[in-house]
Amino acid sequence: MKKILIIGMNYIGDTIFITPLIRAIKKHYKDCIIDIVNGERGIDILKENPHINKIIIKNENILEKIKKENYDIGFTATTAFYGASLLYKAKIPIRVGANSELRGIFLNKKTSWKKHKRHIVDTILSILKPMNIETDGINTELFLTEEENNFGMEKMKNYKNGLLVHGGATRISKRYNAENFAKLIEMFYKKIQVPIILIGSNSKEDIDFANKMKTKLGNIIAEDFTAKLSVRELMAVIKNSYALIGGDSAPLHIANAFNIYSIGIFGDTLPLIYGVRGEKSFNIEARKKYCNFFKSFHCEYIKRGCKTVDCLNRLKAEEILDYLILVYDL
Repeated sequence: MKKILIIGMNYIGDTIFITPLIRAIKKHYKDCIIDIVNGERGIDILKENPHINKIIIKNENILEKIKKENYDIGFTATTAFYGASLLYKAKIPIRVGANSELRGIFLNKKTSWKKHKRHIVDTILSILKPMNIETDGINTELFLTEEENNFGMEKMKNYKNGLLVHGGATRISKRYNAENFAKLIEMFYKKIQVPIILIGSNSKEDIDFANKMKTKLGNIIAEDFTAKLSVRELMAVIKNSYALIGGDSAPLHIANAFNIYSIGIFGDTLPLIYGVRGEKSFNIEARKKYCNFFKSFHCEYIKRGCKTVDCLNRLKAEEILDYLILVYDL
């Protein structure tokens, strides 16, 4: 029986991207034991995943913990330096990952990185090729207990065709501002009246966004779950909703994993790499339309992230409206 370690991600949204890799490895080795090293913020995403034996939280003592397990194979899903080096320091015989920015020196089974040329899920799955492991698709997946799913059904029982609205994200360059968002929802609601539900974390930015939306939209907002749900509860609510619109952040990718209609509004990140995928997904890319080549190149390859919301501020609500109408006309 193979003992396999996968080095995962740190954040909630990023952790979702490794689920097709976990599924493919388990399908290939069947009776193997798979343990995951993951950042604490993302571990809720992996709970109840039937392919995983144990989730190990990444911390200062992680090396000593994994050394004792005597893993046969180690996969690093992350292209961060620590992933490859951790497999090497733990003396795992077969070390698999992407040969990104010289991190390949720690790996003995590696594939090319192809940064900025393909979706992050495709990059993660590409590390299976040197091991001759076939994938069964790119679909991400999440799992709930029956109790958790019932919680989501109860919360959403009066909002069967509800639209979830999420304005938060890890940085300002991913957030579509509340004024434009409110204008969008108001225009949409005049055409198609469905329950509008706000979601968000307990961060100041998310709470401020929700308060502005409620001030501008009043009774159009049917429910505000901002700062009221745990990650697992949020997952359950999203699973039992009809559609979600928001920026490149965890709720968008949760919706995509549960195969509900997902409309992503992208600022400085690229849908090519981080976009939602599938028949029920739509990506709106502000940067491609409203950023010049030199600034875009500088943000992507040098600064690694924009520090403004220039392109999102120029993206008009009218440019997004048709996507919402299309989703509710399907």
